[in-house]
Amino acid sequence: SAKLLFSALISLWPIYLSHNLSADKWRSDQKLSLVGNPGQLLKPSQTETISCEYLALESMERWIIFGFMLCHQALQQEQPNKLWLSALENSWVVALFRDEVIYIHAYIQGFFDTIKGYGKRISEVKDCYNQAIQKATYRHRERRKFLRTALKELGLILTDQPGLLGPKALLIFIALCFARDEVYWLLRHNDNPPQQKSKGKTAEDLVDRQLPELLFHMEELRVLVRKYSQVIQRYYVQYLAGFDAIALNQMMQNLAVCPEDESIILSSLCNNIANLSVKQVEENELFDFRALRLDWLRLQAYASVAKAPLSLAENRDLASLLDTILFHTKMVDYLDEMMVETSDLSIFCFYSKIFEDQFHMCLEFPAQNRYIVAFPLICNHFQSCTHELCPEERHHIRERSLSVVNMFLDEMAKEAKNIITTICDEQCTMSDKLLPKHCAMLISQVVNRKKKEKNKKNTLEIPKPGVESYRKTREELTTMDKLHMALT
Repeated sequence: SAKLLFSALISLWPIYLSHNLSADKWRSDQKLSLVGNPGQLLKPSQTETISCEYLALESMERWIIFGFMLCHQALQQEQPNKLWLSALENSWVVALFRDEVIYIHAYIQGFFDTIKGYGKRISEVKDCYNQAIQKATYRHRERRKFLRTALKELGLILTDQPGLLGPKALLIFIALCFARDEVYWLLRHNDNPPQQKSKGKTAEDLVDRQLPELLFHMEELRVLVRKYSQVIQRYYVQYLAGFDAIALNQMMQNLAVCPEDESIILSSLCNNIANLSVKQVEENELFDFRALRLDWLRLQAYASVAKAPLSLAENRDLASLLDTILFHTKMVDYLDEMMVETSDLSIFCFYSKIFEDQFHMCLEFPAQNRYIVAFPLICNHFQSCTHELCPEERHHIRERSLSVVNMFLDEMAKEAKNIITTICDEQCTMSDKLLPKHCAMLISQVVNRKKKEKNKKNTLEIPKPGVESYRKTREELTTMDKLHMALT
């Protein structure tokens, strides 16, 4: 069992490392960019391990940390050790369930203390903790900064060219997944600061005044996926019938060995997707590929036992193709669930204080005002954290969602009312300045100036109505400009 666990953990090596890169590396790799390589714009985004591309970072870290604690002898090898240290340097808390976390480094040290000769491992864990509290906050802050720009760019291009949602669907879900990972990390670490004070700007980096912008762009992408779901369905129905079915059929014929049970499953998969047509999408037919996805799990079970005639490990191309086919079926019948899987922010339900603090911070920060609508929209996510095996929670979570959204909308309405009232007051003041009674001061000033020409320099210039419209540069904001900006 330790051997099985070890091989599973090592399989995370390429996936975890590609997720856990710095913002600079993402930037240089043009990660999430549609315009970085125009020649690839119409080609579908694809990898050999599609279903792993949108795995949650914190899930992988949990697997790595707790997995290697169970087979800690493997940490003597270089690759497992690097994977383990990389996960430990990324956070100082690990999520157990919802908002419940564990300070993982102290927990591991306590466990390793009971094992003789593990002094070196304990000092490694201590070093990782120091790295985490000194550098992780900056690394994640830079990632959020990168994602704000990347998601905004994606949103603008896809709003203009929604047809790209077909070939670039995977890219959208990866972008949402990365953003969700960063929001989760910030919430967990903001609520659970390091147990010992660290050098540097850890506390500052845990407060993100520009988080509303990232949340808004996530919501924008989710809206686009929902709005153009038929575009995505049409694309992948044609892809499944026109390419995947043919490729799977050819691959089946080239298999050296294919036992009867496996052959039945593969033939069934092939026939199911070969019979799809765009007409079904146009007629709003409801698709359901759950049985097909269960068959893939059955095939994995058959092909993963010891001495299986058809081994997936020896037929990587087949495994990769089937994994890709499964993703394509999800783009047809499972889009809402995919959005929950990659961008669910129901975690805010359990971090209500931070959620409300972020809302009020956004309300007071003019540059972020325009993104404030993200907060009431996130309340819609709360229902995603309920589970059918715990129905009694639903009522409480729904009530919580309604109370929070009502509070947000109420405060937004009050703020809008205050701004409009101030604008009206300002307009009345400016209108009042145009009344004839204000001319007297100007006439008086002209008369006095003629009498006292010598003291001209000391005369205070009375501002004339309309002077607020003149400015040297557009960057000089008048009071009215600021009020209009706050309102929009």
